[in-house]
Amino acid sequence: MARYTDLTNRDAQPSGDVQEYVEPEYCEYCGAPLNPMLYFCPSCATPFKSVERVIPPHRPRKLTGEELINLKAPRVAPLVWTYVCVIFFTGVFSFAFFADNREGFQIYFASVVFFVTTAIIAAIYWRSLVTQFKRLGFVRWEAWVGLAILAPALGVNLGYHWFIDFLLRGAGYDVDAYAEGLNELGIDRAMLILMFCVLPAVTEEIGFRGLVQHWLQVAIKPWHAIFVASALFAAVHFSLLSFPYLFGVGVLLGWVKYRTGSLYPSMLIHFVHNLIVIEYFWQVR
Repeated sequence: MARYTDLTNRDAQPSGDVQEYVEPEYCEYCGAPLNPMLYFCPSCATPFKSVERVIPPHRPRKLTGEELINLKAPRVAPLVWTYVCVIFFTGVFSFAFFADNREGFQIYFASVVFFVTTAIIAAIYWRSLVTQFKRLGFVRWEAWVGLAILAPALGVNLGYHWFIDFLLRGAGYDVDAYAEGLNELGIDRAMLILMFCVLPAVTEEIGFRGLVQHWLQVAIKPWHAIFVASALFAAVHFSLLSFPYLFGVGVLLGWVKYRTGSLYPSMLIHFVHNLIVIEYFWQVR
């Protein structure tokens, strides 16, 4: 009868002389012939080798990031596509019916429709947002560090867009056209701050930090979730030249949201950022 040492058997006793595994032909307990396809004797059920020698351990395939998002955060794609369709619809509508003042009306109309869309989405997915609104978040130092980073970030923004305008000879983003269009609509200072500072700070933070990033963190690592949400945030602005800067701002807002667990600090930073942009770019230029 063959003797053997099963290295994968947990019950095997350690021995100084480890022998190579040799398949036994007969059961050591009852002497019945053994089936090499089994790990136990078919007559008395006595194990003669480990289960792993017959059935290899199951090692599931590691899912990719995209597969994890589709599996654990399936609501991200429909939400982002909803925003894309809203922006596309407002642009087409403005171009078709308000061609004479397309820039001014589009930005006004988009702010209103974007706000209404986000309000409906927030009502539907309120359970995902309620905890983020219960925490103020300002007791965390990250909230104030994020606010302090605005100064150098805006300096980078100014230098970056100045360089782009210089390279394109002023053919880039035409801020003056939008400002003139809003003036023709009779938009006063209070309405301007509401449209460009208050509404984006609330709606975009709810949509991209409160929902998209929040859902992504369930599927992938937090920093990966911040990067993906920031890329989507920058993409829906439909500005290829501004994408790098908007992505960086999105990462800052996402980091503050992640560290504080609250939407209020990121909303404040977003509001202050847009307010400074309005005051400088629209008043100085």
